[in-house]
Amino acid sequence: MPVLFVLKGLVSFFLIIMNTLICFVPVMVLALFKCILPFASIRAVLNVVLDNIATFWIGINNINQRYLGRSVIDVSGARDFVLNDWYMITANHQSWVDILILQRLLNRRIPFIKFFLKRELIWVPFIGLAWWALEFPFMKRYSSALLKKKPELKEHAIKSSFAP
Repeated sequence: MPVLFVLKGLVSFFLIIMNTLICFVPVMVLALFKCILPFASIRAVLNVVLDNIATFWIGINNINQRYLGRSVIDVSGARDFVLNDWYMITANHQSWVDILILQRLLNRRIPFIKFFLKRELIWVPFIGLAWWALEFPFMKRYSSALLKKKPELKEHAIKSSFAP
């Protein structure tokens, strides 16, 4: 393996970790205020600030990918997006890279992207708490066998996905 390739990978990894930890602190402080202050208007303002911090985090990661990575993304299709409009994004999710590519292509071009997450992902160190503070919807998933036995759980899982 070429030394430069390994060095760029280590620098990129270090920058992602540092960027994540630096952005995590204000996200958690604001999340604490969201828990303490029950006022909807203050929470709405905090949500905007939190989304802006996350957008900044993605922007720094995108710079890292652009200058230290080797990926080339070929885009076809619509490119005229509106920042203050809403979009429903679907991905085939063949790998975890889908999220990075969507964030790289759409950051600051559409509103901050929020993904539906499995409820268990809240336990991912640092990031799980950040997803919670950013109000990503967490879903409870049931096995196919259990849904056959108790079909009412399907409706329960859908309702719990949209709960605050």
